[in-house]
Amino acid sequence: MVHVLGKTKGFTQEVRMKQAVMLKLQEDLLKSKSEHMEAVQTTVKSEMRSFSDVVKKGCEDRITATQVKAAVKSAVKDDDRRRAVMVFGLDESAGEVLQDKVKDMLRVSCSTAQLLVKDWHCVRTGFVRPVGATFHSNESAALALKCGKNLQGTCFSRVFISPDRTREEREERKGLVSLLREKIRSDPGQYHYISN
Repeated sequence: MVHVLGKTKGFTQEVRMKQAVMLKLQEDLLKSKSEHMEAVQTTVKSEMRSFSDVVKKGCEDRITATQVKAAVKSAVKDDDRRRAVMVFGLDESAGEVLQDKVKDMLRVSCSTAQLLVKDWHCVRTGFVRPVGATFHSNESAALALKCGKNLQGTCFSRVFISPDRTREEREERKGLVSLLREKIRSDPGQYHYISN
């Protein structure tokens, strides 16, 4: 029994020592948290400005209504261009409805998709005219471009679908294609391509 009492006193002393260590650690943690809180408060006080200060500074650089109109016009134009594709090499016979021919071509290339074309326009440059098609969404136009490769081996194998690009984009693309051809001639063993 004496042996058990001795062990019990030893355990209680060990528990008290561990409690003292735990209290010391908790005090250190509280001290650290309070120091961190003070640092955050001083940072907030030094960096925060009132809303009126921000507004006063922001009013110096005013945006005019014409700048807003130009920005909106540019955004709408870009969005319209992203929804449009150009179809090259589509033969046209007399009495044929162009919309039906383009719909057939889209049905052949994108057999599972129903693409709704919003608008058609033809650029008159001879017998085989480029045809522009504007879709209801960017996704439909992207799908039409992606499925264009499926036209190989069909009655529309001479047809090429391209994104509707601005004059600057066409000139840039032309330069990239000529550079690509030059690289292919100089190093025919390598695989060369134009990435977006």
